[in-house]
Amino acid sequence: MSKISHDTIIDILSRLPAKSICRFRCVSKTWLLLTHESHFIATHLSRHQKQKLILSSNKALFSLDQEAPIDDDMLPSVLDFPLKGDLNNQWIQMLGSCNGLVCIMPQPEAFFVFNPATRESMRVPDCPMSSHADPCDEVGYDVHGFGYAPSVKDYMLVKIHKGCSVLIFSLKNNSWKTVQDFPYKHLLKNPGTTLNGAVHWLCMGPDHLPVIAALDLAEQKFSGLSPPESVIDSNGYTTGVLRDCLCLLHHNDHDRQHIFWIMKEYGVKESWTRILIAEPFFSLQPLCYWKNTKILVARNRREMLLFNPRDGTCKCLLANGLQVPFYVDVYVESLVSPNFRLNQILVFNLVFVCSFYVYALVDMNYTMHAPLKCACEFVVSV
Repeated sequence: MSKISHDTIIDILSRLPAKSICRFRCVSKTWLLLTHESHFIATHLSRHQKQKLILSSNKALFSLDQEAPIDDDMLPSVLDFPLKGDLNNQWIQMLGSCNGLVCIMPQPEAFFVFNPATRESMRVPDCPMSSHADPCDEVGYDVHGFGYAPSVKDYMLVKIHKGCSVLIFSLKNNSWKTVQDFPYKHLLKNPGTTLNGAVHWLCMGPDHLPVIAALDLAEQKFSGLSPPESVIDSNGYTTGVLRDCLCLLHHNDHDRQHIFWIMKEYGVKESWTRILIAEPFFSLQPLCYWKNTKILVARNRREMLLFNPRDGTCKCLLANGLQVPFYVDVYVESLVSPNFRLNQILVFNLVFVCSFYVYALVDMNYTMHAPLKCACEFVVSV
């Protein structure tokens, strides 16, 4: 082991699946420390961008590999999650996914951020403004969004209380903050869409025309994006994302459609592109690309289709054991931890312990075995 450089070890380990690395953390304190180090986690994340599906159906969460052979039925895997088996609601609401972390609400006002691959989770402290309180005259719903602000390296949960107050929870600071009043009219129930460090909702602007409200998580300020010109009403539409492009999707239980829109260049109104799909739908959610040629979509919360954007044709995919209706999102398997502070404390303690042993052995003039010496010197140098 002493002949293998630290860079080589990092390169090898960072190419392994997250679940394998979790098992290998038991090999040694050195590997435990290494795989919790922020640079290693970032390197691993950059190399593991394969998207999987996470589905909510009948009081359960499932994971599904979207690249399974299409000739075979897909088999969802049951996931463990906080408060599993102690649910009052039929649905586990999914509020967003980013870098392997998924934000869920398994019970009213009980928010959790968890990593399905590592099974780590943390409960978000109670919001200072409960949805049961009603300080606003505006009639509406609480809506949420979850995302990542790369410039400040922080994950945030956003809550818009009944179209009025905007509150943000920071995982890094472990605290809620009231930002401002919501500047648009928003009466929708759908969670926001995360893209480019902002969370997006389709709303009505001051001029009574639809606008996509984008909340920059780092600046904690709103800006407006223009929807396609043919969209003249915010009702019946919601936002989505497909391969780092903002989407505008039809969502209406009484009116079928054959189209959705993709914004090819973020923030540029003229880049909205209409996509035609042969199969009619009440609601459609693009999920991800399948082998870079077709698009996997969820239709009417009851089935998943492989959609060919060249000719608009679709093929139905079967997921055995999955009850309908279902809610679905995409995520990646990563080592990102929702427990910012616990992770920092762990690294600090391991560095301290290993440093103590190194200097104690040096003072006692012990001759260390080469692998132990190599490992301890690496830990001290972190």
